Parts: sequence; structure tokens; C-alpha cells
Amino acid sequence: MALLLAIIIGLGLVPNLPIGLIPVPITVQNIGILLVGLILTPGEAAITIGAFLLLALVGMPVLTGMRGGVAVFMGPTGGYLLGYLVGAVLLAWWTSHGRQDWFGLFAKVAIIAVLVIDLLGIVGFAINMRMAFFKAVLANAIFIPGDVIKSALVALIGRRLKIK
Repeated sequence: MALLLAIIIGLGLVPNLPIGLIPVPITVQNIGILLVGLILTPGEAAITIGAFLLLALVGMPVLTGMRGGVAVFMGPTGGYLLGYLVGAVLLAWWTSHGRQDWFGLFAKVAIIAVLVIDLLGIVGFAINMRMAFFKAVLANAIFIPGDVIKSALVALIGRRLKIK
């Protein structure tokens, strides 16, 4: 768990890609979040992501762009941070059942990445930016293709590392 936490924090050091259209950057940190869900049990995933978010909440600069603090959770990316916890735990539970081949894992990771993490991110974005939900969906749709690609990468790596 500690190694995966270190990987997530390390991925936060990779510079983000600001989009310019919205104040939410493209980041690779969610690769680490999804790996946690794919490799660990639901309880271990909750502890690992919970510890990561707690470090961020108390101000440690563990988020992409060396950010941390309460303001990050109350800003446009707050919903994504909540989605990290919910998504990792759901993915950990779901991947302990059913198909474990690459495509089965990819489908599960992509569904969690897009339908759970991105959806909670969109809801948080809409609330924190005081934007209509449909407009928030359109503004955040730019992340979906990249999240699908990251899901394929996570499934490939996770299948090799799977210890459940």
C-alpha cells in the first residue's frame, strides 16, 4: 500500500497539461489511483486513497502541480478527488469478481474512470463553478478519450501486477 501511495504522489510530480478552457488540468495521477483499485482489496484501496487525500487536505503538495489544502477540495477539481476514493474502492471490489483477462479489466477500469471518477468530477465542477450540469458535462468531455487510453494502460500494467 505504501508503495502505491508513493507512486500516486510521484505521478503528481509529472507536470499537468492545462487545457485553458476549464480550470481542471489533464493529469497522469489518476493512473496511480486506478492501479490502486485494480491491485488492492477494497479496504486497502480505501486506506491508500484516504491517506493520499488526507495528505492533500492538510496541505501537503501531493496533488498534480504541487497543490494541496482545503481550497483544492472546494474548487473545480474537488469532485474528481472524491471520485478518486469512490472509484478506487468500487474498482477494487469489482475486479475481485468476473473476468480477469485484459479486456475484462480494461472495461471495468474504463467504466470506473469515466462513469464514476469523471461523473463525480463533473458534479463537483458544476457545483463549485456554479454551472449548469449539462454545460459542465460538455466542458469536461475533453477528458474522456484520455481516460479511456489511461484505462487501457492501467489494465495492461495491473494485469501483470495483480495480486488479489
